[in-house]
Amino acid sequence: MQGSASKKQTFLTVSQFALIIFGSIVGVGILSLPNGVVKEAHQDGWISTLIGGIYPLYVVIIASYISKNYPNDSILILSKKYFGKILGSVFNLIFATYFIFIASMIASYYTNLMRNYIVGFLTPFKILAILFISVIYTVSRGLKVVGRISEISFYYTIFLIMTTIVALRDANMVNIEPVFGSGISSIINGTIKSAFSYAGAEIILLIYPFLKEKNKILASSLISVAIVIVIYVWCVFITTYYLGPDIVVKNYWSLLLVMGSVTVTVINNYKYIFMTFWSLIAFKSISINGYASIHILKDFAGKIEMKKIYFLMYPLLVYLAIKFGNEISRQSISEHILPYYVIYNLLYMTSIALLIFFKGGAKA
Repeated sequence: MQGSASKKQTFLTVSQFALIIFGSIVGVGILSLPNGVVKEAHQDGWISTLIGGIYPLYVVIIASYISKNYPNDSILILSKKYFGKILGSVFNLIFATYFIFIASMIASYYTNLMRNYIVGFLTPFKILAILFISVIYTVSRGLKVVGRISEISFYYTIFLIMTTIVALRDANMVNIEPVFGSGISSIINGTIKSAFSYAGAEIILLIYPFLKEKNKILASSLISVAIVIVIYVWCVFITTYYLGPDIVVKNYWSLLLVMGSVTVTVINNYKYIFMTFWSLIAFKSISINGYASIHILKDFAGKIEMKKIYFLMYPLLVYLAIKFGNEISRQSISEHILPYYVIYNLLYMTSIALLIFFKGGAKA
């Protein structure tokens, strides 16, 4: 049955499960995370980011509740169970397009970043063609491989973020004062903006059946999300503290300017080293979302061979990533479309949780 944990599927370890959730949220987008939030909440952007963490926490709580009632059935099965086969399938398909959108958006973001700083001589098509070949191959190897990559990527992420502590030596306290000085309305607007940056937590609704130790779903998910919130708040705080709100909003990848403050003996520009390692993080994020989209589409494939699904997904992802265009265009498209997906996901999972509550679940 599609959407359930297959007996042939190798179960995820608790670490892999938690870090896939972490990796689905934290990607290359963190480099520009401060921009939108600071634009709305100014020096209080870090406060908005902290409050925005309510969104992934809500996703985790809803997923935990659903999993307690249906530990072996993902939201794909439950959608058809409670909404009917046709309507449920439509809702699942929309959910699949969400992950396709995220995967292609991250790839476009990464391409624009790399062409701007490192490989400007390569066309977007060449970068994306190679990138998605690697992604599709990884996805074809199964969720276990995606989990292992997520584990490796996690340690790179923590190390790279920790290096920004160096920026404290040249930071200016004036840049984050006065606290709450931007006003409640600005902080609320910043909170809404930051909540969209936590998109990706929804992956838990697909992968919890693959965790053998079901009693650890809530605890491991909460720890994962808590680490994400700490990292996000820190990135917005240190960027604002170091650069000041006015400079943050004028740069596409403001966190990279903070990276420029890091000096390592024998290395002329640490920023480029940072971006090289960040490539793995981008690859991990795209792979997770690519897996999620293909996992959902399998439910519609019937007897179609998986190789054909991979073959069809490859040009689609490359095409969409190219269509996002340059960074200005990509940001504009993301800002207009992503909020609708987040709202849809909220309604989608909340509705199923409410139906389980009122109609009763079938605990396994």
